[in-house]
Amino acid sequence: MRSKLEGIAVLDENKEFKYLDKSFAELYGYQHPSQLIGHSWGKTYLSSHLQRLEEEILPFLGDKKRWSGVIFGLRQNGDRCPQQISVLELDSESLVLLVQNLTPKGRTAFEIGHPEINWPEAVDSPPDIVAIISPEYEIKEINFTGAKKLGKDPNQLRGAKCYELVHDLPYPIQGCPCKKTLDTGNAGVGVVSEDEQEYVVTAFPLLDKSMELGAFLHTVTEVSNQPPAELRACQFFARNLNQMKGKHQLYSFLVDSIKELCGLGKITLYEQEENKLKCVFQDGYRRPMEGGDIYLDGDGVRIDSYRENKSIYLPDVAGRNDFIRYDPEIECEFVTPISTSRNRNGILDIRLFQRDSVSASERNLIEIMVSEVARQIEDSSTPHP
Repeated sequence: MRSKLEGIAVLDENKEFKYLDKSFAELYGYQHPSQLIGHSWGKTYLSSHLQRLEEEILPFLGDKKRWSGVIFGLRQNGDRCPQQISVLELDSESLVLLVQNLTPKGRTAFEIGHPEINWPEAVDSPPDIVAIISPEYEIKEINFTGAKKLGKDPNQLRGAKCYELVHDLPYPIQGCPCKKTLDTGNAGVGVVSEDEQEYVVTAFPLLDKSMELGAFLHTVTEVSNQPPAELRACQFFARNLNQMKGKHQLYSFLVDSIKELCGLGKITLYEQEENKLKCVFQDGYRRPMEGGDIYLDGDGVRIDSYRENKSIYLPDVAGRNDFIRYDPEIECEFVTPISTSRNRNGILDIRLFQRDSVSASERNLIEIMVSEVARQIEDSSTPHP
């Protein structure tokens, strides 16, 4: 079931990639999703096949909303690769691509999520099921592996209520990430049990033009009976976060959790204030950083992270002259926004002493922690009737 590499991507109305997983990037010879985010789908298909997509398949989608067939992809090195592809059109004119190589290849770890849209995922492992689910919990599209696992053809699953089909229940199960996303508008991640087996389940909201929820991107990943260490850490963090009172306690708990995860380093938190980022919390610096201002009309990785609302990882900062001059002992940096789907509060900046010392799982877990802190701050500042 996992002998063929599968990938998933979301294109905006301009046919530019706004989301893709690592498996999709690797299908086309790219090492990381960020190499395709913001680029046209013309980078991944032969010109003749791209013309077919635009002239034949897209008009077909206008009536049917989905298309499946064989097409040739274009790898970064110029090689052609025959693929089974399903194209689903959302009401927002966005497209969802589900792709599978027809030639078997060794499947690498599936790293769902990417910092550009700040969707965190707690594990790096191949998903059993990837599906598009409507707000009414109906399956709009499902990947080949998922359909096979459920003993059905994809066409037999479309329109079925996921909780009726998978769980034989008249309502969503407890811990359903889709329900969390429907209730909060934010990405959901959790663990559910079925037939004495545990699964990591996620849901990512796909918004239409009016910023209303149009569908979920939903993954289900089988895990061992002992949840991954990253997931256990995430659960511990979420359980204890609600006990924190005020921003200072929230920030202190966040920084302490990151230090346990990454080890010693230098950490700062910045909040946006008018035209600048102001340091409001620091750890690991001998000199005072709090109160220091970074003006938004400047440049640098912290400004870029806030301005573009995306995480940025620099595994080796040796080539940055300003870094060598300013902080020569630092060799690695990770910056992520403190934001929710509605608000951008600031950024978290982590600087470490060894190159490439924050793994993909750790970066994803940090994003989960930071987004939960941002949500807690937003909830506490929202007046309740």
